Amino acid sequence: MDKMTGSAMGEDTIGAIQEGIRNIAAEMLEAGEVHVFIGYEEGTLPLRTTPAFLTRPEDAVRLVWGPSCENNLAVYLPKFKGTVGVIVKGCDVRTLVNLILENQISRDKVKIVGVPCRGIIDRDRVGKALGIDRIIKKAKATEHNLMLEGDGFDVKLEFQDVLAPSCEVCRYPVPVLCDVLIGDESMARDRKDPEAGYLEVEQFAKLRPDERFSYFAQQIEGCIQCYACRQACPLCYCPECFVDRQSPKWISRWRGLSDKILFHLGRVLHVAGRCVDCGACRRACPAGVDLRLLTKNMEKVVKESFQYESGLDIGGLPLLATYEREDPDDFIL
Repeated sequence: MDKMTGSAMGEDTIGAIQEGIRNIAAEMLEAGEVHVFIGYEEGTLPLRTTPAFLTRPEDAVRLVWGPSCENNLAVYLPKFKGTVGVIVKGCDVRTLVNLILENQISRDKVKIVGVPCRGIIDRDRVGKALGIDRIIKKAKATEHNLMLEGDGFDVKLEFQDVLAPSCEVCRYPVPVLCDVLIGDESMARDRKDPEAGYLEVEQFAKLRPDERFSYFAQQIEGCIQCYACRQACPLCYCPECFVDRQSPKWISRWRGLSDKILFHLGRVLHVAGRCVDCGACRRACPAGVDLRLLTKNMEKVVKESFQYESGLDIGGLPLLATYEREDPDDFIL
């Protein structure tokens, strides 16, 4: 299958960022600043990239950049003992900040290479726009369009129409923390109004309780309990997840709707005040389970109740590690 090369991915800004990534990766590896550099390389299919783990400067030519670079690479950082260089988008670095605050990684052991982000492609939306019977053989991205070729079709889609839902309401397209920024802030997508991200949540909240439950039950019913969402989330790093425990046993062998609800609600509560809406869980799910309304609502509650946004302040504390003497304590027995 023919695929576009990295140098032919689109407009000059995409190519310039890609070249900058390759240069900085080669420089860091050549100088011994990092033991491994984590970025993106071409996947086996168009519109796909895969994480690349480089240890030699000459391998930097494998690195690519474009709107298909979807993985949140922060998920790999706790697995390395040496100094690591990593490419981060705006949402990725906020999870990285959380990992630092929660002592999962050391700030002096990571070289953060930030990239101004224009958003990533949602392949489900691409599929709906094309039709399921069409196989893409070539893909080319520009700042505003996505050109797709296959047997019997040559289609140009508006980038805005196939943008990932999380990117549509992103407030921090430029990384809030980095050692090196490839390009400049003008190359990033425009910041969105903070309240714009909660419009859908507010509309959903107006539904009757039984309607809201029916929606989530329908979503969760499709779960096959593969736990890909947990594996993709950089903030799900417990050595043993509660659903894997045998004593006490939280999940039965029956694995009906109640067991699925227990897992998903437990995970949502676990990332309350920590989730940055990077979309990694949603993209990883083979069954298309989408609990983003629930996680966005948790984000909204945290922001309104505690004036706290996740992953913005490297000098601060995690939400659940902060308190005031005047905090309500009437729940304590």
